[in-house]
Amino acid sequence: MFAMFQRKLLKNWLMILSWGLGLGLLGYYLFDIYDTFFKRDVDLMSLFSAFPDDIMAFFGGDVDLFSPAGFLHLEFFSYMPIVLGIVVVSAATSLITKPEEEGTLELTLAQPISRTALFWGRLLALIVTILLILVITFGGFGLGLSLNDFDLELAELVLPFVSLFSVLMIFLSIALLLSMILPTSGSAGLAAGFLLIASFFISSLARIDDKLEGINRFSPLNYYQGGEAVNGLNTEYLLLMFGLSVGFILLAWLLFEKRDLRFGGSGGLRFAFKRKASITKK
Repeated sequence: MFAMFQRKLLKNWLMILSWGLGLGLLGYYLFDIYDTFFKRDVDLMSLFSAFPDDIMAFFGGDVDLFSPAGFLHLEFFSYMPIVLGIVVVSAATSLITKPEEEGTLELTLAQPISRTALFWGRLLALIVTILLILVITFGGFGLGLSLNDFDLELAELVLPFVSLFSVLMIFLSIALLLSMILPTSGSAGLAAGFLLIASFFISSLARIDDKLEGINRFSPLNYYQGGEAVNGLNTEYLLLMFGLSVGFILLAWLLFEKRDLRFGGSGGLRFAFKRKASITKK
């Protein structure tokens, strides 16, 4: 399993550096933006107050843009589940099924390696990849925080990243499970991506229309705190998100263990368990 983990993680080095450094650089300059505009130009307060409440609710809810939590949420964490979520969904749906469709998974399993070792090795490499991207991004935020007068402690800055990681894990697990059920990695990616976008719009519109609260309870982003997590993490939300993620991952692992391998997108919309061969007596 360690060999599969190491190989997959090394293969992801470019994704780790490009996304981590890019988002870290964005986080570094966010604090300059806050110091330049929001602390010096009080006219911005009247400008933002002129926006309709429905528009502000859609883009972040009832948050104070001029507070550290509100600023971080609206300027970064509000849209990160979509940006990084698309990356995570794409990587998760192709984690196992892409090698299947290319015909390389059969060659790998022909070696002395079990399906369990392959599954968990590749999955852990993807999870560590996400963690490293968030760690590098946090480094950019931490550097920007240390060089600017921002009313926030470094330990408090960790909390929004924990909330972001939890929501990325839930969509990773959903995408991985769908890739075990749907016939191709493309169809699984399309379905998981649709759920991600739908969750974003449902949670955003629910702040405007109370009639959506019923369906919003099933939206993962309803339990995402974002920048508001600097004021304290909701442990119930975290346990729910991580618990569901573990459940979906375990189900995906069991399906991978039971089903036959698929090639070139073969298969159907069903759970592909192995069937015992019947013996006909002559």
